[in-house]
Amino acid sequence: MSSLLAQKVADIFELARQKQAFPGGVVWLNNKKVLLHHAFGRTTYDTPGDVLAGQDVREDMLYDVASITKLFTTTAVLMSAKKLAISLDTAIAAFLPEFKKEIYDKITLRHLLLHNSGIEIAIQSLTQKMCIEWIEHIAAAPLHAPPGETVKYSCTNFFLLARILERWNNSPADQWITAHLLEPLKMTRSSYWPQKYFSLDEIAPTEISPTTQQPWHGVVHDEAARAWQQHTGSTCGNSGLFTTAADLAKFIDLWKNHGTLNGQKYFSAELAKEALHPQAKEGDLAWRGLGWQIDARFFMGHKSPAGSAGHTGFTGPSLFFTPENNCVIILENRVYPTRNGPERSMYHRRIAQALLEI
Repeated sequence: MSSLLAQKVADIFELARQKQAFPGGVVWLNNKKVLLHHAFGRTTYDTPGDVLAGQDVREDMLYDVASITKLFTTTAVLMSAKKLAISLDTAIAAFLPEFKKEIYDKITLRHLLLHNSGIEIAIQSLTQKMCIEWIEHIAAAPLHAPPGETVKYSCTNFFLLARILERWNNSPADQWITAHLLEPLKMTRSSYWPQKYFSLDEIAPTEISPTTQQPWHGVVHDEAARAWQQHTGSTCGNSGLFTTAADLAKFIDLWKNHGTLNGQKYFSAELAKEALHPQAKEGDLAWRGLGWQIDARFFMGHKSPAGSAGHTGFTGPSLFFTPENNCVIILENRVYPTRNGPERSMYHRRIAQALLEI
């Protein structure tokens, strides 16, 4: 580990803590070899009257990675579609009959993966409705644009992909992903049900609930994902995975190696290339590949080369890798104690630049 690099990152974390952007976290940086895997700061700010006692962050601490979960849903869908010889340009109405109606029947699997399905309604607005009715409500809501026309990032797209995945494999999505991705990749500190396998002091807390005045701790932060998991026992698809930096590095290695890792082929190099190809423009922010966000310099930093692919999560994490095999993974719980803290992307950009300047 470079002491200079570690000190640069430590200084960035200390500044973020002082500004209460996030209290601490874990960073994994590699450039063909691991340059830094280190924990920084604390799990809370240790303020007077804090409802949860803070502790030093450890390198193997689990974080709720929120929408980074979408990358695992993406990978599972791509693997299953290939195995079942299903084209990504197949209309989702073939698997979800609720969408067999005008305009809606033009939405394809690819549209969901690219976030340009045109679907307007957010699943977070459905948490007070019975889970069995969610798909019906989504299929009854107006579209914001015709399918394929406009990118609008939405958790709803990945909720639907998870339901399709379950129908293809006749298995809850979290169980299928665990059996076919997490376990083969030896991601032993990753789970959709962390409290079953890990103690709370191994898991970073997230936001303090306004109802109970206690932090969400070992329970998925996203409202829709939490409601779906509690009522159905499966992942919502958009959020819900708890994992570590080292485990995420294994997942990134799979993609960096074009779908093959440790002698096992999960998906083809051709499919990996297609997934990481920019296919839909996301305003001035970035491009969208299949599940992946491409060239998103607002968190990757201005030094990230063209073709860099990654994702962020609402709770604080971000990750990306470059065509040159650089990799940046940052886990932090910026939603503790509230989601209304300062912007965190500037700190992530600075950490990324510290690596890319080497």
